[in-house]
Parts: sequence; C-alpha cells; structure tokens
Amino acid sequence: MRVCADNSPPSGTPGVLVGFIEEPEAKCLVTLSAADRCNEVLAALVRYFGPCAGVPLEYREKNWADDPFCRGVDGGYWPEGVWTAYGQALRSPIGSLHLAGTETASNWNGKMEGAVLAAKRAAEEVLSTFTLQV
Repeated sequence: MRVCADNSPPSGTPGVLVGFIEEPEAKCLVTLSAADRCNEVLAALVRYFGPCAGVPLEYREKNWADDPFCRGVDGGYWPEGVWTAYGQALRSPIGSLHLAGTETASNWNGKMEGAVLAAKRAAEEVLSTFTLQV
C-alpha cells in the first residue's frame, strides 16, 4: 500500500486511515487470502506510522475490481482514442455551466490531482466571464 490518507472526522476521533493498493501490487495481493492482505496492509501502516498502526480497532477492505459499476481500480477507463477524440468536449463550458472533475482534467485524469486541476481550470473560466466594475 503506497497511497494512504487520514480520513478521520474533524474531531480526530476515531482515527481513520484509508489506503489504496494500486496496479502491480493490487494484482499480486488479490491472489492472497484476506488475512494475508490484512497483514501486508498493517505492515505498511507500521512502516509509515509506527507500531500502534499495526493494531487497528477495525480493518475493512474493498476490492474495487469486484464492483460491477466501477470498471476498475481507481476510476473508469475509456477505450483507446476516446480521450484524444472527445477530451476537449468534456471540458468545454455549456452556456454558463462549467464542468470540472477528474474526468475533465487534461493532466492526472482519473486522479485527485486531476480533480484539483480541473476545478482550478473551471474556476478560472468562470472568473474570466466577469468584468471588473469599479
């Protein structure tokens, strides 16, 4: 597990960590038993956060590849040629509606970084439609 985030509520209690196992590691770990996967994840958490992270109050996992509506791990993927043929149309405003989301990102498509870049782009588009009146 190389991607981990603090998903705790604002109070900080309970402490909640969410992690993702991606690409080659996911292909390897999916063949293990649930107990062995848990041990691998806890070993990574111990490396990142220390011994207390290896003794969680609760452990849950979800294999996104098993989800019938997900189409994969961390996002749906389009077939070859879709992005290059239609990518600009996904980002173009429709009247006053400006679209932003990881799917509309020209960089980091399908990732959180892409969502942030798409939001920045859409915000700049909206701001550019206003004229400063003094």
